Amino acid sequence: MIKESDIPRFLHSRYALILFAVIALITTYLASSWGKVIPILDNKGLGLTPINQWLESGAMSHAINVMLNFAMCIVLIYINKTFNILRNPTLIFAWLFLVLQMPFIDLTGQLYGGTVMAMVMLVCAFIMFTTYNANSPYEIFMVFAIISFSAFFQYAFLFYIPVFLVGCVQMRTFNIRTILAALMGVITPAWIIYGFGILKFQDFSMPQFVGIYEQQSSLELIQMLIPIGLSAIICIGAWLANMVKIISYNAQNRAFNGLFAIISFATILLLMADFTNLIVYVPLLNCCAALQLGHLFTIYESRRSYVGVIAIVVVYTALYIWGVCL
Repeated sequence: MIKESDIPRFLHSRYALILFAVIALITTYLASSWGKVIPILDNKGLGLTPINQWLESGAMSHAINVMLNFAMCIVLIYINKTFNILRNPTLIFAWLFLVLQMPFIDLTGQLYGGTVMAMVMLVCAFIMFTTYNANSPYEIFMVFAIISFSAFFQYAFLFYIPVFLVGCVQMRTFNIRTILAALMGVITPAWIIYGFGILKFQDFSMPQFVGIYEQQSSLELIQMLIPIGLSAIICIGAWLANMVKIISYNAQNRAFNGLFAIISFATILLLMADFTNLIVYVPLLNCCAALQLGHLFTIYESRRSYVGVIAIVVVYTALYIWGVCL
């Protein structure tokens, strides 16, 4: 017989992750097969082929995007396991990310810049964590080179250059060598791309701003903005609740959580400031919100904490159903 105490244990386990991974596969497949996935106009690189144009819309684009979402779950788990971000081996944040992604039918059913950007930012965050309180110019160079190179496919990456510079301060590795390494990292991709003739200077293109409201009806826009706003509120609210406990952690753990907080708030601000391109920030926002939620439900774990988790699952499932049925 199932006891109430078994529910929280299940929600923090790998079995819950497997369950929601299967649900994610089913929900994205149904939305795609019912013709609910609208091709994304994401022509916003600085010269190289935009990410949404790497593959034609269809099964391959859908499958790769879903696999990248699962890969983000794995990276989040690995980051927590390696650096003990949440000070708990829970897996709840990984499957919560899949739940938060559920209402975004267009964004989960095809490969586009937002999925790639979220994955790249998680990898860069992992590299940054390895530089804590160390003289690590090579790792810093790598982070900024990755971000700079990615901007040729999606200009939004450029906005995270100052974010990771602040991250260098957070990791206690900000000095002259760091600044030079970051500068060289930003310059090197363009140097290689133009130096080897991959692009010519006349091929450089400014971002083409195609607002989401030009692609979607008013109802579809509302169906997207509601879960975006909800994810932003959840992220901020969970972070504020977590701060009470985080300030008691050691300096290293505070720095690690601080970097994710910086990325979270930068992403929310960019959602508002770069409105015509807001869809590219959604997966990263959901990564940050899921991590903050996971932290919240481990810090304030109690016998009835599962009620809040189930409430979030119900709300986001209802938003998904609303999206596919109307």
